[in-house]
Order: sequence, then C-alpha cells, then structure tokens
Amino acid sequence: MEFDFKSINILIGPQGSGKSITVKLLYFFKNFINETIKSIENEESKRDLDQKQKETFINFFPKESWSKDDFFISYSYENTSIFIKKIDNKINFDYSDNIKAVLKKGKKIYQDEKAKILENRKVPNFSTKRQINEKIQSCVKNELGSLSTFDQFFIPAGRSFFANIQSSIFSFLSDNRSLDPFLIEFGSFYENLKRFYNDILSDEKNDKEYDELISQVLNSTYVREKEKDYLVHKDQRKVNLTNASSGQQETLPLIIILKTLTRINSVGGGFTLYIEEPEAHLFPTAQKRIVELLARTFNSTDNKFQIFVTTHSPYILSSFNNLIYSGNIKNKLKLEGKKSDKLNKVIPTKEQLESDMFSVYSLRNNEQRYLIEKESKLISPTILDSVSDEISIEFDKLLNIDFSNDL
Repeated sequence: MEFDFKSINILIGPQGSGKSITVKLLYFFKNFINETIKSIENEESKRDLDQKQKETFINFFPKESWSKDDFFISYSYENTSIFIKKIDNKINFDYSDNIKAVLKKGKKIYQDEKAKILENRKVPNFSTKRQINEKIQSCVKNELGSLSTFDQFFIPAGRSFFANIQSSIFSFLSDNRSLDPFLIEFGSFYENLKRFYNDILSDEKNDKEYDELISQVLNSTYVREKEKDYLVHKDQRKVNLTNASSGQQETLPLIIILKTLTRINSVGGGFTLYIEEPEAHLFPTAQKRIVELLARTFNSTDNKFQIFVTTHSPYILSSFNNLIYSGNIKNKLKLEGKKSDKLNKVIPTKEQLESDMFSVYSLRNNEQRYLIEKESKLISPTILDSVSDEISIEFDKLLNIDFSNDL
C-alpha cells in the first residue's frame, strides 16, 4: 500500500484493517530525525544510532506480529527517505544520503561548539545546551525541511486506562517491555501536562469558544485539585474522574493534550499528532464537537500542526466533510469578491478547513482507497452512505416481510 499524506490525514476502516500500524510506522519514521539529533548530542556513532533504531522498531512492532514473508517499508518526505527491510527474519535499517550528511554536519556543529566552551573555560549550563540544540535543529530544518523536526505526540486508543491509575506509575513502567510503548510514553507526557493545566485555564488569552466546545464534549468542566481529577457538572456535582462515564474518561486526555498544545511553543517548530479513535464512547453530537476542536487546534495561529486520525466512525468523516465544504465555499466567495458573513455564522472561521490540506483513506482487506473526490473536493459520499445503505436495505426487507401476505 502507498499513502500520500498531507496536513490533516484520516484513516477509516474496520478493526484489524491496518490503521493503527500505519500511523505507528509513521511515528517511528518521523521520530528518527529527532533521535538523530539526540544521537549527535550524546556523541554516539552511526552504528549506535542504527542499532537503537532496530531495537526501537522491534519494541514498537514485536517479532511475533511480523508476517512470515519478507517485507520492505519506506518513508519519503521531499528528498529524504528511510527504509526498513526484513530479510530472513532480520531487520535492515537504512536512510538516504542527505540524512547521513546532516548527521555529519550536526556532529561538526556540536564538536565546534564544545571546543568553544572548552576554549573559554566555561561550565556548560542549560542555556548553553539549548543554544547548541537550536543550532543543530536549524541545520536539520534547512537540510531536511521544517516538518522533519516537529514534536510528535501519539494519543492511543484506550485512554480511559489513565483515569484509574496512579500518576507516578509510568516512570516505573517505562522499562516494562510487555506493555505498549505508545501507551507508556503517552501516559508519562499526559501526567506531566495535567500539572500545568490549571495555569493554562487561568490565562486571559483563552479562546472562550474553544473552552465551550470542551464543556459540550465533556458535558462538564474539568478541574484538578490536590493531584486529583474531577469533573464539575452544571448542577455543581463534583465527580472524581474514576467515577465518570467511559466517554468522559476516554476523551479527557485528548482534550487536555489539544488545549495545552495550543498554548505552548514547539521546540521543533510544530506538532505532529496521531489520534486513535477520537470518537470512542461518544454520542454523535460530541463526536462532531471533537472534530470542531481539532479544526480549531489546527488553525491555531501560534503553532503549526500535522494531524493523523484513525477512526471507525462515519460521523467523524461527515463532520470533517462539512468543515472542508465550508473552506471550499470560503475560497469560492473570495474569488468572487463576496463577503463570507453568512458562511461564518454556520461554520466559524476558526473551524473552516481546505480540501488541499486533506488526505483521507479507507483501509480494507489489505487495500487502501483514496476518498477525496477530484471534482467536488469532498470526501466520497459512498463511504459515508455505505453503512446507512446496508441498514436501509435490511429494513426494507423487514418491511416487505411484515406487510407480505405470504407469511
């Protein structure tokens, strides 16, 4: 299968169709550039870097889950390529010459800066290390493109898991290879973010419409008191998160991440988000609100975003489709020199999206199908209507049986 991903990317398909593996592979490949920067700063050899990546791949994708056949997986961005091959049950890891060149340039920058520190007899401090990191980051961006250094966050399915677990446990679980590494990494990051969430909420620059959407999704307001999480309802009932609904438990971690990332600056120039099943345990109207939150997050003026969503829900697709349509209308009105006041009342400006930034794929039976139609620039109605059609046909058959005289 081959994918051409853009700024906002959606994968829809039944369970076991490969959605999760696809985005986890993307995370692995895109994370390699950040690992390259760490390798430079840790003064590791290329051999050490390559070996670590092989081990990371096996940790992300255990050998027992591999096909018996050999495989070849490649990731390309502009002139950059990364390859993973399995031959005779062994992993080969390689990458394009421009990454190897960046590795050499980055090492030279690091050694030159280190020599300056020694020459001036200075003790390296946090500020010095940060300046060196920024120079290496700048080198990588110039050579490999801005997307290459984006900070990545993988938001896995099963987020309700975090509602019933101690906040400090993830530091102890980090070396446990029997648990999903994506779950552990997200848990550590999520617990750290929650500590700053109250400060973010008290910021006068908060988007009130954004916060209202959050309240509509949660059907309550989130507060954190004495290291404990609560949801406060309109009647002032304060419910501990461990006693909240499955939908609230599943959604809160996602909402906290989205809200926080609109208020902090990225070291790498932007954020790449991987969100599994944002619709989990949510009523269709709440699913629509989640999509509106994602749109507002993407349109945040402070940070650049690249978003990947895996979903089973046609409601998620339909909600995105409306926002794409609004963006298409906005461009049409602009070309015609017309105002967009009526449009903005239906779909707020901060939620309007353009079809050119979208990539939508359906995965089924080891095949992918691109769902953005060329003419309409919208998501194909076939995938949106397929489930409804099946249900309607079945209902018509039941009607025929009910009113038939042949019973």
